[in-house]
Amino acid sequence: MSDNNTTDTAIEWSEELVDAIMVQAEEDGLEPELAVYASLAASVVLGRSVGMDDKALRKQFEQMITEEFPEAMLKG
Repeated sequence: MSDNNTTDTAIEWSEELVDAIMVQAEEDGLEPELAVYASLAASVVLGRSVGMDDKALRKQFEQMITEEFPEAMLKG
């Protein structure tokens, strides 16, 4: 993605999507870790849709869910 407008739009969509997931998760009474995983997954899907490198996204997603947001930390 070389177009800054496209990048900015993708970032805005990602932020809006994550916010919507978190709001819906709270309304539905979902566990926090499910909302976090859903938000991360939605961001990966959005990144793919605008042409980001799939392998790099998968690696970053895996690192986030295993190192940065481990389930044990989310459960308290």
